[in-house]
Amino acid sequence: MDSKAIDNKKETPIMIIPVELSKIEISSSNVRKQGVNQDIDELADSIKAVGGLIQPVKVMKKDGDRFELIVGQRRFLAYKKLGWPTIPAIVIDKLDKEDAMIHSLVENVHRAELNHADAAKATTDLYKRFKKDVAIEKVHRITGLSHKRIRQYVEIEEQASAKTKRKLKEGTVEPADVQRVIRAAQGNIEKADEMLEMMKKYQLDTHQKGRLVEYGEDHPTWSASKIVEEAMKPRVEKSVVVPLPPRLRDGLQKAVDACRRNPDEIAAEALEHWLKRNGYL
Repeated sequence: MDSKAIDNKKETPIMIIPVELSKIEISSSNVRKQGVNQDIDELADSIKAVGGLIQPVKVMKKDGDRFELIVGQRRFLAYKKLGWPTIPAIVIDKLDKEDAMIHSLVENVHRAELNHADAAKATTDLYKRFKKDVAIEKVHRITGLSHKRIRQYVEIEEQASAKTKRKLKEGTVEPADVQRVIRAAQGNIEKADEMLEMMKKYQLDTHQKGRLVEYGEDHPTWSASKIVEEAMKPRVEKSVVVPLPPRLRDGLQKAVDACRRNPDEIAAEALEHWLKRNGYL
């Protein structure tokens, strides 16, 4: 399906019915690959306590009386754990594999428990379906993800090493730190991995991490150790106090919460972009 088809896609008629678990198979298009069985017992206990699902799963019609699970893999597995014969399901007409993936992505991508690696891969797969000059806006319109989050997912999925992606799955590194070393390493994957290790070893603070990116971009021939060493050196910083109206304060706080970054760092990056766009840098 092309981008125009997605934009013009009409709402698929839906209905909610109890579907026999024995007639459902999990779709390969489901974006959740990691941690599927994590805390299933707790989820099953929660479902049992409230007497069923608050939000139904989503299934697609197949040939005969069979169904393919598009959304709600963990809820489906919890029902199987409980031994309940049927599950409330939104039933939709047949979709191609790519559209099924979009349904799964849109449903799951805003859930906190969705693994970063799963979200990054699914978002990047969707991003690649469009021309680069419009891809971010298209993905934003389909998923509701912010432009910044989409860039983060795509950048990490396309440029981070397998080793770093494993760390993201394990939750031992932050996505924002992975982005920092990718920018600082200027496309050198091994260099990025080395800086990420050193960043954790020496427990760089937010200002040092910002300088790491700055030195890496300004001195592409420097080694990882040289960049980290320079970033850790004390540096006189000049502070500028700028009063912000409530609208901007609220927006900055949302960015801090979403990106898990220091507000000074976000404000400085926004200012840098404005200065560059208007020809002052």
